[in-house]
This record gives sequence, structure tokens and C-alpha cells, in this order.
Amino acid sequence: MEESAFFIGNYSQSGREDLEDLELYDQVNGIGVGAFYACPNLSRVVLNKNLNYVSPLAFAACPSLKEVVADSNIIALAPNAFARGQNDSQDQEARDLARKILLKNVSYKCEDGIVYNAKWRSLLFAQTKDLRSLVFPRGTKSIGWYAFDGCRALEEIDIPPTVEWIGERAFANCSSLKKISLTKSVQQIGQAAFMNCRSLEEFKIPKGVERIEAFTFSGCENLRAVEFPSSVKCVEEKAFEFCSSLEKVTVSKWCQVEDDAFDKGVEIHRI
Repeated sequence: MEESAFFIGNYSQSGREDLEDLELYDQVNGIGVGAFYACPNLSRVVLNKNLNYVSPLAFAACPSLKEVVADSNIIALAPNAFARGQNDSQDQEARDLARKILLKNVSYKCEDGIVYNAKWRSLLFAQTKDLRSLVFPRGTKSIGWYAFDGCRALEEIDIPPTVEWIGERAFANCSSLKKISLTKSVQQIGQAAFMNCRSLEEFKIPKGVERIEAFTFSGCENLRAVEFPSSVKCVEEKAFEFCSSLEKVTVSKWCQVEDDAFDKGVEIHRI
């Protein structure tokens, strides 16, 4: 099959009936959303040694998939990557399957309900959405895509000072989350990372973050105070949509704010 030198595009191979035994080329370092979605005869997949990212639904709805060989370099793997379908009721089954696949490789561990890559100190995802408290693996450097999406029992989180990157939708739909503490080590916060965290009232953006990506705080209806450091250079579209309690923000005069980054009526003060 033809593949990009670096990335297999979103849904680019979905529905292919000719795929049965798939071994990725060494050049591939990322698999897009639903890249191999609903390939009915795909039974075996070998994830190459240079692969870093496996997106949501990458191999979902592949009923014949029996074997996945995972190398040790994956730093972000969405928990629904191997889901049997797109139904929420199948979420736990998808998490269990992803955990089972990864733990066959010695670089991946599961401790305190957290699946992580011990080699690269990358937290991948929670074993269950019922997680009530969070203990980070020692030396965690990154928090993967969808890692805690929908963990509604989490109320307070202290991100350790070793974390540099928080992935897309990492804490989305954590509806009970009231407080989250981040240190200046965090350099990047992914799209929709805190979307629909309805109990969140205040947020202090770490000094190293340069971009607030789209939908990052969308739906945080009780968010009333956000502290922007001077490092923030851009606030993308809909980053704070449906944040009905937010009335005023202060940003650097050099910061580019998209027209629909905030709801109408939010006062943007520049310094």
C-alpha cells in the first residue's frame, strides 16, 4: 500500500477490503483519525518502531482484527483506537483492548489505573473512566490524547513539574473537575484539552505556553477567571466558546485573538 513518509491521513484507508496483514513502513510516525476505520478483513497489524502517534478510531470497527504488535516508541495512543465501533457503550471494551495490546510490550506499564510508556515517560490513558483520583507515573513528560476524557469523578488534579505536553482532549468532559494546577514546565496544551469541564472556575495558563488552541476551554460554563502569561501569542477560534461566566480577560498587546475565540460580550483588555 502507498503511505506518506510520515503520516497516514484521516480515514485515508478506511473501508479497504483488501487489507488483511498490515505492516507499516519505518518512515511512518503518525496514524490519523480513523485511518483504517472499518477495514473488514484486517486481521493483523504491526506498528513500526518509529511510530509515535495513534489517533482516535485509527483501527476501529475492524471486526477481524486479532493481533496487534506494538513497538516501544508510542507516546500518544487514543484509548478508542481499537474500538469495535463508535458507540460510547463500547468505550471500556476499547480501553481494555488497547491496554491488552500495549502491555504485551515491556515498555508499557499499568499502575494505579494508568497505562503509560515507561521508556518515554508518556501517560497514555486511564484504564477506566471511573477513576476518582490520579497518581501520575514517576517522571511523566506528556499526557496523551483523550487520556482522561469523560472521567467525571475527577475533582482536583496536580500536574507534576515534569510534564511538558498535554494532548488533545486530555481532560475533556471531566465535568466535576474544579481545580487543576500546572507548572511552567508545560509548553503545549492540545486542542479541546479542557472542553466541557463545567465545574472549572479558574485557570492559570503556564508561562511557557504560546498558543491556546481551538476549543481548549469550550463549554467551561463556570470558568470566570483566566490568567494569560505574556508568552501567549495566539488564542484560536472558539477556544472559550460557551464560557458564559467569563466577562473579562487580559492579554498581551502582541497576542492575536481570533474573532470568535471568546463569546460576544467578553471584554478583552490588552497590556
